[in-house]
Amino acid sequence: MNPTHLIALLLAAVLPASGQIVARDFSPEKDFISLHYDHAPDKDDGHSAAADRTILQSMYGIEWINAHTAAVSGAYGKNAKTFNSGSDVVMDAAWKGCGGWLAAHDNRESVVAELVVRWTKSLAAGGDVWVKEGGQSDITAAVLGQIQKGLPAIDTTKRIHVVQHSNWNEKQTTDAALAYTKSNSDYIRIADANAYLNRKGGDKVFEKAALQHPVYGSAWKAAFAYYSPDQRIDFSDTGELIKILGLGEMDLGKFRERFLTSNAQPFPNKAVE
Repeated sequence: MNPTHLIALLLAAVLPASGQIVARDFSPEKDFISLHYDHAPDKDDGHSAAADRTILQSMYGIEWINAHTAAVSGAYGKNAKTFNSGSDVVMDAAWKGCGGWLAAHDNRESVVAELVVRWTKSLAAGGDVWVKEGGQSDITAAVLGQIQKGLPAIDTTKRIHVVQHSNWNEKQTTDAALAYTKSNSDYIRIADANAYLNRKGGDKVFEKAALQHPVYGSAWKAAFAYYSPDQRIDFSDTGELIKILGLGEMDLGKFRERFLTSNAQPFPNKAVE
Protein backbone atom coordinates (compact mmCIF):
# COMPACT_ATOMS: atom_id res chain seq x y z
CA MET A 1 0.00 0.00 0.00
CA ASN A 2 1.45 3.38 -0.97
CA PRO A 3 1.76 6.19 1.62
CA THR A 4 -1.11 8.23 0.19
CA HIS A 5 -3.55 5.32 0.46
CA LEU A 6 -2.42 4.57 3.99
CA ILE A 7 -2.92 8.17 5.07
CA ALA A 8 -6.36 8.19 3.45
CA LEU A 9 -7.36 5.18 5.53
CA LEU A 10 -6.10 6.85 8.69
CA LEU A 11 -8.08 9.97 7.86
CA ALA A 12 -11.24 7.95 7.42
CA ALA A 13 -10.78 6.68 10.95
CA VAL A 14 -10.26 10.08 12.60
CA LEU A 15 -12.36 12.53 10.56
CA PRO A 16 -16.03 13.10 11.34
CA ALA A 17 -18.56 12.20 8.68
CA SER A 18 -18.39 15.69 7.21
CA GLY A 19 -14.62 15.35 6.67
CA GLN A 20 -14.07 18.55 8.58
CA ILE A 21 -12.72 19.62 11.97
CA VAL A 22 -13.64 23.03 13.32
CA ALA A 23 -10.73 25.48 13.41
CA ARG A 24 -9.29 25.95 16.89
CA ASP A 25 -6.35 27.33 18.84
CA PHE A 26 -2.93 25.71 18.71
CA SER A 27 -2.77 22.34 20.47
CA PRO A 28 0.79 21.25 21.39
CA GLU A 29 -0.37 17.69 21.94
CA LYS A 30 -1.53 17.19 18.34
CA ASP A 31 -0.52 20.03 16.06
CA PHE A 32 2.45 20.57 13.75
CA ILE A 33 4.39 23.79 13.07
CA SER A 34 6.16 24.38 9.77
CA LEU A 35 8.81 27.07 10.26
CA HIS A 36 9.57 28.78 6.96
CA TYR A 37 12.58 31.06 6.36
CA ASP A 38 13.38 32.67 3.01
CA HIS A 39 16.91 33.95 3.83
CA ALA A 40 16.56 36.09 0.71
CA PRO A 41 17.95 38.70 0.88
CA ASP A 42 17.50 40.05 4.42
CA LYS A 43 19.48 38.38 7.20
CA ASP A 44 16.82 38.80 9.86
CA ASP A 45 15.78 35.16 9.35
CA GLY A 46 19.04 34.22 11.07
CA HIS A 47 17.96 35.95 14.26
CA SER A 48 14.48 34.47 13.86
CA ALA A 49 15.84 30.92 13.65
CA ALA A 50 17.65 31.38 16.98
CA ALA A 51 14.57 32.97 18.55
CA ASP A 52 12.24 30.21 17.31
CA ARG A 53 14.53 27.52 18.69
CA THR A 54 14.70 29.37 22.01
CA ILE A 55 10.92 29.61 22.33
CA LEU A 56 10.09 26.07 21.25
CA GLN A 57 12.71 24.26 23.29
CA SER A 58 11.96 26.40 26.33
CA MET A 59 8.28 25.60 26.16
CA TYR A 60 8.18 22.04 24.85
CA GLY A 61 11.64 20.44 24.72
CA ILE A 62 13.72 18.78 22.02
CA GLU A 63 11.67 15.59 21.73
CA TRP A 64 8.58 17.66 21.03
CA ILE A 65 10.43 19.69 18.39
CA ASN A 66 11.53 16.47 16.67
CA ALA A 67 7.93 15.25 16.43
CA HIS A 68 5.99 18.47 15.87
CA THR A 69 8.04 20.82 13.69
CA ALA A 70 9.87 21.22 10.41
CA ALA A 71 12.33 24.06 9.80
CA VAL A 72 12.64 25.03 6.12
CA SER A 73 15.28 27.29 4.57
CA GLY A 74 14.85 28.78 1.11
CA ALA A 75 11.10 29.41 1.38
CA TYR A 76 11.35 32.17 -1.19
CA GLY A 77 9.35 33.26 -4.23
CA LYS A 78 10.20 36.03 -6.70
CA ASN A 79 13.30 36.79 -4.61
CA ALA A 80 14.93 33.39 -5.28
CA LYS A 81 18.09 34.85 -6.83
CA THR A 82 18.92 36.76 -3.63
CA PHE A 83 19.21 33.67 -1.38
CA ASN A 84 22.01 33.96 1.21
CA SER A 85 23.85 30.63 1.35
CA GLY A 86 25.69 31.86 4.45
CA SER A 87 22.45 31.27 6.34
CA ASP A 88 23.17 27.52 6.31
CA VAL A 89 25.57 28.00 9.23
CA VAL A 90 22.83 29.62 11.30
CA MET A 91 20.31 26.92 10.43
CA ASP A 92 22.83 24.28 11.51
CA ALA A 93 23.47 26.07 14.79
CA ALA A 94 19.76 26.50 15.51
CA TRP A 95 18.30 23.21 14.30
CA LYS A 96 20.96 20.54 13.79
CA GLY A 97 20.39 18.09 16.63
CA CYS A 98 17.10 19.81 17.43
CA GLY A 99 14.67 18.63 14.79
CA GLY A 100 17.02 19.27 11.86
CA TRP A 101 16.17 21.47 8.90
CA LEU A 102 15.20 21.14 5.24
CA ALA A 103 17.22 22.89 2.52
CA ALA A 104 14.69 23.95 -0.11
CA HIS A 105 17.33 25.97 -1.96
CA ASP A 106 19.26 22.77 -2.69
CA ASN A 107 16.34 20.51 -3.61
CA ARG A 108 12.96 22.19 -3.62
CA GLU A 109 10.97 19.25 -4.96
CA SER A 110 12.19 16.83 -2.31
CA VAL A 111 11.48 19.35 0.46
CA VAL A 112 7.92 19.86 -0.79
CA ALA A 113 7.48 16.07 -0.87
CA GLU A 114 8.85 15.75 2.68
CA LEU A 115 6.52 18.46 3.95
CA VAL A 116 3.56 16.71 2.35
CA VAL A 117 4.46 13.56 4.32
CA ARG A 118 4.97 15.40 7.61
CA TRP A 119 1.87 17.57 7.36
CA THR A 120 -0.41 14.71 6.37
CA LYS A 121 0.92 12.53 9.18
CA SER A 122 -0.21 15.13 11.70
CA LEU A 123 -3.50 15.74 9.90
CA ALA A 124 -4.18 11.99 9.89
CA ALA A 125 -3.62 11.89 13.64
CA GLY A 126 -6.21 14.61 14.18
CA GLY A 127 -3.85 17.58 14.45
CA ASP A 128 -3.78 20.85 12.55
CA VAL A 129 -0.82 22.32 10.68
CA TRP A 130 0.43 25.84 11.41
CA VAL A 131 2.80 27.56 8.98
CA LYS A 132 5.05 30.26 10.40
CA GLU A 133 5.42 32.05 7.08
CA GLY A 134 8.74 33.80 7.65
CA GLY A 135 9.21 34.06 3.91
CA GLN A 136 7.05 33.74 0.83
CA SER A 137 4.14 31.34 0.29
CA ASP A 138 5.37 29.53 -2.84
CA ILE A 139 6.39 26.36 -0.99
CA THR A 140 3.25 26.51 1.13
CA ALA A 141 1.10 26.66 -2.00
CA ALA A 142 2.94 23.68 -3.51
CA VAL A 143 2.37 21.56 -0.40
CA LEU A 144 -1.27 22.63 -0.15
CA GLY A 145 -1.83 21.65 -3.77
CA GLN A 146 -0.46 18.15 -3.29
CA ILE A 147 -2.46 17.59 -0.11
CA GLN A 148 -5.66 18.73 -1.79
CA LYS A 149 -5.02 16.49 -4.78
CA GLY A 150 -4.06 13.39 -2.81
CA LEU A 151 -6.28 13.83 0.24
CA PRO A 152 -9.48 15.61 -0.79
CA ALA A 153 -11.15 14.68 2.53
CA ILE A 154 -8.99 17.29 4.26
CA ASP A 155 -10.56 20.73 4.43
CA THR A 156 -7.34 22.73 4.24
CA THR A 157 -9.18 26.00 4.92
CA LYS A 158 -9.90 24.73 8.43
CA ARG A 159 -6.96 22.42 9.15
CA ILE A 160 -3.96 24.33 7.74
CA HIS A 161 -3.30 27.77 9.23
CA VAL A 162 -0.82 30.10 7.51
CA VAL A 163 0.37 33.07 9.57
CA GLN A 164 2.02 36.01 7.78
CA HIS A 165 3.12 39.43 9.08
CA SER A 166 4.82 41.14 6.15
CA ASN A 167 3.61 43.12 3.14
CA TRP A 168 7.05 42.62 1.59
CA ASN A 169 6.82 38.83 1.95
CA GLU A 170 3.45 38.85 0.24
CA LYS A 171 4.68 41.05 -2.61
CA GLN A 172 7.66 38.74 -3.18
CA THR A 173 5.40 35.68 -3.35
CA THR A 174 4.52 34.53 -6.85
CA ASP A 175 1.09 36.02 -7.52
CA ALA A 176 -0.61 32.70 -8.25
CA ALA A 177 0.94 31.06 -5.18
CA LEU A 178 -0.24 33.84 -2.88
CA ALA A 179 -3.76 33.75 -4.27
CA TYR A 180 -3.89 29.96 -3.96
CA THR A 181 -2.60 29.98 -0.38
CA LYS A 182 -5.08 32.64 0.70
CA SER A 183 -7.99 30.75 -0.88
CA ASN A 184 -7.03 27.25 0.26
CA SER A 185 -5.82 27.74 3.84
CA ASP A 186 -6.86 29.51 7.00
CA TYR A 187 -4.72 32.51 6.08
CA ILE A 188 -4.05 34.72 9.11
CA ARG A 189 -2.53 38.13 8.51
CA ILE A 190 -1.09 39.74 11.66
CA ALA A 191 0.38 43.18 12.32
CA ASP A 192 3.96 43.75 11.15
CA ALA A 193 6.18 42.43 13.94
CA ASN A 194 8.98 44.81 12.95
CA ALA A 195 7.20 47.26 15.24
CA TYR A 196 8.27 45.34 18.36
CA LEU A 197 10.89 42.72 17.43
CA ASN A 198 13.28 44.91 15.43
CA ARG A 199 15.72 47.36 17.01
CA LYS A 200 18.15 49.34 14.90
CA GLY A 201 21.51 49.70 16.63
CA GLY A 202 20.93 46.61 18.69
CA ASP A 203 20.34 46.06 22.39
CA LYS A 204 23.41 45.25 24.50
CA VAL A 205 21.39 43.83 27.40
CA PHE A 206 19.56 41.46 25.07
CA GLU A 207 22.74 40.55 23.22
CA LYS A 208 24.57 39.64 26.43
CA ALA A 209 21.69 37.52 27.72
CA ALA A 210 21.40 35.67 24.42
CA LEU A 211 25.11 34.96 24.02
CA GLN A 212 25.59 33.84 27.62
CA HIS A 213 22.62 31.52 27.72
CA PRO A 214 23.83 27.99 28.57
CA VAL A 215 21.41 26.27 26.18
CA TYR A 216 20.75 28.69 23.32
CA GLY A 217 23.94 30.75 23.35
CA SER A 218 25.53 28.86 20.46
CA ALA A 219 22.53 29.47 18.20
CA TRP A 220 22.52 33.18 19.01
CA LYS A 221 26.29 33.38 18.50
CA ALA A 222 25.91 32.02 14.98
CA ALA A 223 22.95 34.32 14.30
CA PHE A 224 24.87 37.40 15.48
CA ALA A 225 27.97 36.40 13.48
CA TYR A 226 25.73 36.19 10.41
CA TYR A 227 23.94 39.48 11.09
CA SER A 228 25.69 41.83 13.52
CA PRO A 229 23.54 42.92 16.47
CA ASP A 230 25.47 46.22 16.43
CA GLN A 231 23.67 46.93 13.19
CA ARG A 232 20.27 45.59 14.22
CA ILE A 233 18.55 42.94 16.30
CA ASP A 234 15.64 41.72 14.22
CA PHE A 235 13.65 38.56 14.69
CA SER A 236 10.40 40.05 13.43
CA ASP A 237 9.58 36.83 11.59
CA THR A 238 9.19 35.20 15.01
CA GLY A 239 6.05 37.31 15.41
CA GLU A 240 4.13 34.58 13.60
CA LEU A 241 5.30 31.89 16.02
CA ILE A 242 4.41 34.09 19.00
CA LYS A 243 0.93 34.46 17.49
CA ILE A 244 0.55 30.73 16.86
CA LEU A 245 1.50 29.87 20.44
CA GLY A 246 -0.80 32.52 21.91
CA LEU A 247 1.99 34.28 23.81
CA GLY A 248 0.67 37.79 23.26
CA GLU A 249 2.69 40.62 21.76
CA MET A 250 6.17 40.74 23.33
CA ASP A 251 9.02 43.13 22.58
CA LEU A 252 12.73 42.38 22.97
CA GLY A 253 12.65 43.10 26.69
CA LYS A 254 9.71 40.80 27.39
CA PHE A 255 11.26 38.08 25.22
CA ARG A 256 14.54 38.33 27.13
CA GLU A 257 12.79 38.15 30.50
CA ARG A 258 10.63 35.21 29.44
CA PHE A 259 13.23 33.06 27.69
CA LEU A 260 16.80 34.24 28.30
CA THR A 261 17.17 35.23 31.97
CA SER A 262 17.76 33.22 35.14
CA ASN A 263 14.08 33.77 35.95
CA ALA A 264 12.99 32.16 32.68
CA GLN A 265 10.90 29.02 32.57
CA PRO A 266 12.75 25.70 32.96
CA PHE A 267 13.94 23.99 29.82
CA PRO A 268 12.14 20.64 29.57
CA ASN A 269 13.72 17.80 27.64
CA LYS A 270 10.62 15.69 27.33
CA ALA A 271 7.76 16.07 24.93
CA VAL A 272 4.39 17.32 26.13
CA GLU A 273 2.37 14.36 27.41
